[in-house]
Amino acid sequence: TKNLVLTALALFVAATVSATKVPALNVIPMKNKKALVAFESDKPVQVELTLKSRKGEVLYSKQTDTPVTAMQTIFSFYNLQDGVYDVSLDLNSCKINREIQISNNHLKKVGAEERSFDPYCSFGNNLLKVSYLNPKQRNVQMYIYCDGQYLAGKKLGREMCIQKAFDFSNLENGHYKIVLSNPGEQYSFVFDK
Repeated sequence: TKNLVLTALALFVAATVSATKVPALNVIPMKNKKALVAFESDKPVQVELTLKSRKGEVLYSKQTDTPVTAMQTIFSFYNLQDGVYDVSLDLNSCKINREIQISNNHLKKVGAEERSFDPYCSFGNNLLKVSYLNPKQRNVQMYIYCDGQYLAGKKLGREMCIQKAFDFSNLENGHYKIVLSNPGEQYSFVFDK
């Protein structure tokens, strides 16, 4: 009976996962030095699509006014120099990125989807709780500011799943800003104590 229960549980999990469509960002080469960039999800979400150079320069940006389940845009590469660019999609607390390589104004390579998720922070009963999924296992730092003044910094580590709680009972009342940072990403959370 134990095997039957485990088998039933595995089938339930598989059915649940297949019933939920994971949001996807596709970059499909076209003729005439263009590419189709398409997003789809089974739940309506507000999204922002950007194309950035490696220097961080925003070359294209489009944001939806209302939640959508799909978006399609055609990128033209006529004016782009050879190099590597990032096509990114921000939705809710998730970011999907695909690295693309342009050569002679043509799309030569599309990298795999990389997903990152915003950290979860909450403050209550003098406790700051931080949860962060760190799939690339980058070195995560936390910086604490009170009323605009830097107070302290702390290394949170490189673990895949970071979950920490910090006691603020000995700190003064004020307006706090917490900044979580790793190479390439930065998030902030504010609260009053």
